[in-house]
Amino acid sequence: MKRSEHAAAIAARLATDLFQAEASQDEAVNQLGRLAQSLTLSRREAGLSSTVGQAAFDALAEAVAAQVGAQRAMVALHEALADVKRSTFYRRVPLGGLTKGDRPIPRPSALALIS
Repeated sequence: MKRSEHAAAIAARLATDLFQAEASQDEAVNQLGRLAQSLTLSRREAGLSSTVGQAAFDALAEAVAAQVGAQRAMVALHEALADVKRSTFYRRVPLGGLTKGDRPIPRPSALALIS
């Protein structure tokens, strides 16, 4: 395998794993949001005071803060990997064609008028 092919394979594997990790983090945030809704609804349906179970809400807030911190770290990871790419022979490795998932986020290609 040529060096360029080897480098492309490494970069593609790394990008795929990175995108999967990001998707997992997004799903964790979604699940925490659902849990927050469920806690609130369950307490209300049970007829409990808003002071009951506050420790659970506090712990959930800590979990959300930790997840946001993890997302911040992923941004730093992206920047660090971009620095590696720019400062090594990997800068010549094209990463086009990689998708972040089965349903990529639509990106507007032109300005839209809002009325």
